[in-house]
Amino acid sequence: MIFFLIPILVGAFGWCLVWAISIMPFKWPHLADQWVGQIDLTKMLPELTEHDPFEAMKPVINDKLDDFFRHKLSAKLPMISMFIGDKTIEELKAVFLEELALLFPLLIGEFGAHLNRDLHQQWERKFRIILQQKIIKASMPFRWFAFGLGVIWGTVIALILPHI
Repeated sequence: MIFFLIPILVGAFGWCLVWAISIMPFKWPHLADQWVGQIDLTKMLPELTEHDPFEAMKPVINDKLDDFFRHKLSAKLPMISMFIGDKTIEELKAVFLEELALLFPLLIGEFGAHLNRDLHQQWERKFRIILQQKIIKASMPFRWFAFGLGVIWGTVIALILPHI
């Protein structure tokens, strides 16, 4: 009876040991939280302003402003459309484009800050649980290996124990 009990107990101990290591609350979640906490998406966004994406978007913005001043503004405020000609529309578009060029880096910075907050909140709500499930599933082969190793070690102990 002891010959079979020792290998099973040592194997179960190995299984539990690997299982406990894989779900330790202070080990992997803490490391993952540190890693996620170090992600700063705003450091990736300045590269966008170095290549000046606003310049690339100017034709689209210009078309949208033209559509706004020529069609949508006159539909919403017909009185203003009587006083605005082509020259005034072009001047207004130039003023709006200048202001947007100043606002664009600020908007990108705010966008990055909101992305960081959203990433950290989603980590807390969703991804931490998913990662925990994946780690428990991924540690299954290690637990079986630890159980098998424990059974072998327990068998060696059971074989040596009567001779001591």
